[in-house]
Amino acid sequence: MAGFSLGKIVETASVSPFMDYLFTPIITLFAAFGGSWYAFKLQDEKHKRDTDERDVKAANSAIFELTRWHKKFYAFKRQFIVEHLNNPWRQFYIMPAAGMSLSHPKFDYDSLAFIFKSKNPNLLGTLSLTELEISSTLDVIHQRSKMHVEILQPAVEEVERRFGPLFPPEEVEKQLGSRHSQALKMLTDYIISGVDDSLAAIRNHIDLINAETKAIYPEHVVIGMTDPPSTAATETKETD
Repeated sequence: MAGFSLGKIVETASVSPFMDYLFTPIITLFAAFGGSWYAFKLQDEKHKRDTDERDVKAANSAIFELTRWHKKFYAFKRQFIVEHLNNPWRQFYIMPAAGMSLSHPKFDYDSLAFIFKSKNPNLLGTLSLTELEISSTLDVIHQRSKMHVEILQPAVEEVERRFGPLFPPEEVEKQLGSRHSQALKMLTDYIISGVDDSLAAIRNHIDLINAETKAIYPEHVVIGMTDPPSTAATETKETD
């Protein structure tokens, strides 16, 4: 449109035919270049918007996945661990995690590659360590649950048959034998520390991914996670 208008102006202006032949093609060429440049700029801006939205979506997906696992471990801790945490025989009283989903977390690291240009480029490395922590904890939960069902429960049934429903835990330990007793205690201790370590690492990485994504894309909405209302009270109680 700019080229056409300027061409009309040159055409109607009282200039020599030589100047008319000179300026009209130049103005038309300039207008064509300007239009192409503007179209390219619009396309480039659209591509950038699409890329930004894709990166933020990947970050939100990772935060959502971490939030899911935080809720799972928090529920597991509340349901299985807290009641018997300070019991010296907790390896016998913490129940197996029957029915708990043991599928492992999944993160699309390729889609999170934009974090390499953040102020914390090692974040993906520590996220992979958190994923490994979660998976290892799940494996230990599975091993202990299997041992509880296949070894501990038959031993408890045998002790109960001999001593009745009220029997000292020491008798269960004797029935199990030293090897099984130590293995069960070790797995129980690993579960307790693994769940706590996983919860802390998950919480930390939710905050880190949220902060780094917001710093790169301040105009976009990045999700976070609100701690359960009873978390602070529970931690204070356990510390006491």
